[in-house]
Amino acid sequence: MSKKVFYSHCYQQTAWLPMYPFTRRLALGDLCQLRQGRFQPLLNIGDAHLVENLLVSREIPLDQNGWELSSGVKQLLCETQTEQGRDSEDYYWTRQVLEFSHSGDFIFHARKPKASLLLNWTQIRDDLTLKLTQLHYGFRQVYVITGVATAEDWGLAVAGQADARLEMSAALSESNSFSLLSHSSARAERCTGIACYEKTNDQAAYFLKAKKLVMSDAMTDRYLSLVVENKAELGGGEIANWLQADLLDLVKVNELNLTTSIGFFNWVDMSLDDVALLSD
Repeated sequence: MSKKVFYSHCYQQTAWLPMYPFTRRLALGDLCQLRQGRFQPLLNIGDAHLVENLLVSREIPLDQNGWELSSGVKQLLCETQTEQGRDSEDYYWTRQVLEFSHSGDFIFHARKPKASLLLNWTQIRDDLTLKLTQLHYGFRQVYVITGVATAEDWGLAVAGQADARLEMSAALSESNSFSLLSHSSARAERCTGIACYEKTNDQAAYFLKAKKLVMSDAMTDRYLSLVVENKAELGGGEIANWLQADLLDLVKVNELNLTTSIGFFNWVDMSLDDVALLSD
């Protein structure tokens, strides 16, 4: 679970989910499925002409404070050395030691995050539902990317065991662990028990927001009622299994069509349940 705790914490704090790997980019309007713990893009709803127009925002700066994340990390040491160069300018080099209490603890920082958002989701939603579930495709579980954020400078360290340590240095005079972690000159001098240490390396980090296709509340209530009402035909264990299963399995072929499709489905924000399905 080296990164999954970080994914969950990042989503809870920022409402954005890191793309995996950090330098892999998905685009607004990408249609994806979760396969083997990864978001797998299938097509873009704009490029495939499934909708008339995708209205996209300009890049919007995000609150910097929300992109300083850590769990179970403390700074044991921070020292700065100063040298005077031939041009009489002072040069700084700061060294820090971080300790992680438990496996899965992490520290993450991203500088100047900004995002582009899909602005006309409510206008295209119903048309897209029909085309994805009936007219062009027969999807039952799928995601649409509605927001993409990027950060040019970033750093992430995740502990693989308790009491892990990261010794690193950066060419600046700064005691803030987040600033040191994401600085372009930062480098790891020594790692003990660290499962993941990643940084900019001239590649941006990407994050996403998405909508997920699900059965509507009305249809969920309807099919749950059918299961419970048929309890005479089903044992307690079978009912319990149905309650945990995908209720779409109960839908008969003639019950889901062009007329009923809009009422059968709904789109909800990607949640922590989806984050839990991701691989480390």
